[in-house]
Amino acid sequence: MIRIVRVLVALAGIAALVACGAAAGSTRLSEQDAGKTVQLRAGDKLSIVLDGNPTTGYQWEQDAGDLAILKPAGEPAFNADSSALGSGGKVTVPFQAAAPGQTTLKLIYHRAFEKDVPPAKTFEVSVVVQ
Repeated sequence: MIRIVRVLVALAGIAALVACGAAAGSTRLSEQDAGKTVQLRAGDKLSIVLDGNPTTGYQWEQDAGDLAILKPAGEPAFNADSSALGSGGKVTVPFQAAAPGQTTLKLIYHRAFEKDVPPAKTFEVSVVVQ
């Protein structure tokens, strides 16, 4: 009886590992990846991690990209480099591959309230979803 239970537990563990392998993937890009092409599968997650400092009024915002292919997957998250007031850090902008196709994802770093002012920085990659 105990032997059968052990075999069933082992089979359940193997099934869980196989299911994890078939689950959606996750890709993380940084400023060094600008200009590259990234390959994803529908359902995959894409995180863009860029330098930023929202205390200065600047924010990363999507400027171009087909939302039917690659859609935002939540709000950007900021992680400060230190506990010092007003310190910069990393902003993570999350996306999810929604459907097969190809698009150019462009993010701009700007102050939304400053109209007619070019962005301080841009980040652009080509995304191919299969």
